[in-house]
Amino acid sequence: MITIQGLCFGYRKKRPVLEDLTFNLNAGGVYGVLGANGVGKTTFLHLLGGLLFPQSGRLEVAGSTPARRQVDFLERVFYVPVAFDLPALRIAAYGERYAPFYPKFDRAAWKNALQVFNLQETDKINALSFGQKKKVLLSFAFSSGCDLLLLDEPTDGLDIVSKDGFRRLLAQQAGEQRLAVIATHHVQDIAMLLDHLIILQDRGLLLEAPIDELTRRFRSVTTAQPPAAGAAVFSERVPGGYHCLVRNADGEEGPLDLELFYKAVQTHPELAQHDLHYEKHI
Repeated sequence: MITIQGLCFGYRKKRPVLEDLTFNLNAGGVYGVLGANGVGKTTFLHLLGGLLFPQSGRLEVAGSTPARRQVDFLERVFYVPVAFDLPALRIAAYGERYAPFYPKFDRAAWKNALQVFNLQETDKINALSFGQKKKVLLSFAFSSGCDLLLLDEPTDGLDIVSKDGFRRLLAQQAGEQRLAVIATHHVQDIAMLLDHLIILQDRGLLLEAPIDELTRRFRSVTTAQPPAAGAAVFSERVPGGYHCLVRNADGEEGPLDLELFYKAVQTHPELAQHDLHYEKHI
């Protein structure tokens, strides 16, 4: 669905934020985008949505060039940013005003999402808290019928129950033609729903891999004692023992803590460069 070849972008000359990105994102999946502050996660979403324009390289989304911002492209993409302003309308009026911009908008899904998030159509948006406003915007996104959802820190501002509702609604979006790309620092909020993991580093891509490939290569375990030398590729002290990332010797999918894996790759980037791509080139 998304083709990226040699993509480069920077806000200043000679200081690229993203440089020479080359990989594909397939429809029918949920991609998690991780990385430190400032590596370009939000910039990446903006490029996919046509809010920023590549300086060089090729970026194609479902046969369209996002930078052209053609109507048929904009009808198929919905972006939920970290910071946003919503009009001073009642929720029902908000839906009525903006639904016509999305030909596949599903009114039944809209009502269901509002119910999941415990929102009333008569609620005044400007009287809601930030978290409640976020739920209005997420409800609309999940109801839009768009093939591509771009979600930037979607669980920020959500309470525990609302995060569970978010996961249920996201799971309902799964389909062969739809793609969700989620930039987040809170990977544990969405880990169970991810099909692919993208990790950005300074100026570029550190890792892009399917979750099932990761779980065949690594698994996470908790031990009471420190791991023996060479037994773990990464470990950290936690209450009651040690949380360890180990190689998955039998190749069967096992439990993998993605937050722990991310920390391990940040400390040992060679794990991504060697282990995860070696089999692809032999």
